[in-house]
Amino acid sequence: MSNTRLEMFKRICKRFPSDAYKAIDNNRLAVYAIKILQLERIPVTQEAVAVALFLFFPEKFSLIGFEQYPDSERAHRTLLQLGPKWRNWAPGNTHTGYSLNENGELVFTQVDQALKNPSKLAGGLRLRTPKRPRTRDLNQEIREIEETTLFKEYVKGKRENFTEFAIWELLKSYPYAPKEALRDRVETMFECARLADRKDVINFLKWVKAEFAKILI
Repeated sequence: MSNTRLEMFKRICKRFPSDAYKAIDNNRLAVYAIKILQLERIPVTQEAVAVALFLFFPEKFSLIGFEQYPDSERAHRTLLQLGPKWRNWAPGNTHTGYSLNENGELVFTQVDQALKNPSKLAGGLRLRTPKRPRTRDLNQEIREIEETTLFKEYVKGKRENFTEFAIWELLKSYPYAPKEALRDRVETMFECARLADRKDVINFLKWVKAEFAKILI
């Protein structure tokens, strides 16, 4: 990045006081950075997001031990969590860049207000994940649950000695994924089961929440 471009980033991405963002999770902060880059018509590449996050929120996105540099790996992990498999706020990739979808725009509005009024967060206000509009077929969602190893074994009566692979398959997840994202995924499945009036699936998901509580809580 040339010095001229870096100066442009410094002009656009003014540093926030740490108290303004310490209660906001990294995923939401990344949504904010992406939106600002979009508004400024700057290509939303992984590198651009990493620099913007570092300039906006240095205490969360600087390289540990070398605080004068951005932590590009942390920015990369955060961007992955914004994709369709997790938050579904900013689809994209390192080749084409990233952009906010309808869910991401709602999150940006929340974060923008929180950054402007950090005292509300300090007073106990909790940023909530916006309700996502349903775009997938309910029956398809239910079929995907039914096709998992965990559901098939549950139906057969097996209730113990499962490996963690079973829960990752069900949630389409991986170890060390954000717990809030995992809980969001479970709630989405609950919603599908209720709308489809599938009491058997609802009971299965209740069992999953209890059986894998250590992973989800």
